[in-house]
Amino acid sequence: MDNSQAAYEYYLSQGLEPHQAAGIVGNLQGESGRNLDPYAISKGDGRDGSDSIGIAQWNGTRAQALKEYAASKGVPWTDLNIQLDFLHQELKGSEKSAYQRLIAAQTPEEASRAMLAYERPKDWNKPGSYGDRARYAAATFAKYGGGGAPTQPSAPLSLAPPQPNQPPPAPPLNAQATPPIFAGASRGGVGAMPAQEVAQAAPIFFAPRRAPNLSKLQAALAPVSRGFLVNRG
Repeated sequence: MDNSQAAYEYYLSQGLEPHQAAGIVGNLQGESGRNLDPYAISKGDGRDGSDSIGIAQWNGTRAQALKEYAASKGVPWTDLNIQLDFLHQELKGSEKSAYQRLIAAQTPEEASRAMLAYERPKDWNKPGSYGDRARYAAATFAKYGGGGAPTQPSAPLSLAPPQPNQPPPAPPLNAQATPPIFAGASRGGVGAMPAQEVAQAAPIFFAPRRAPNLSKLQAALAPVSRGFLVNRG
């Protein structure tokens, strides 16, 4: 992991948004190089003639404050992590106005311009100044913050056309046989069902008929029959 990525991830861990962290890194790259050199020293670069040191090129009383802060932590001022932490402490304290601008930023470029209020290089408040830092911030966001070009979708699979006069593929050994279809039956009707699944019609039972009782009829006809026989003689 290079120093730029380490700085980016550090400020994410402090609760900043990706575009805000990228704005800080882009501005620091304009101060100490694209890889953020914590050993960078620019002799006599300060307005008071003092040296500018570290990734943010602190000078004057702020450079002295960095050295004292590092000493209180028991590490040299050239330590990258101590410089990242010192910058964050300044943003939350003496440089709070720059921090408020940073929090209000909506893009990496805006975040980079907000950090100019922290660095305050020559002519920092002129419109359009230090455009290279805005470009560095955008590149950092694209590289580490997911702001790059979208991934191209993969090409669709092409299916080969069927070859003529080719026999159909044999079914797998464990494939189940298709149930038989009754000839003349339409698909989806009863004829499409397997033979063992066709519903059998329930048998019809007829109640046995009783023989008619003719005794009353015979009794009624008996006198007529007898009279007919008597008159005939």
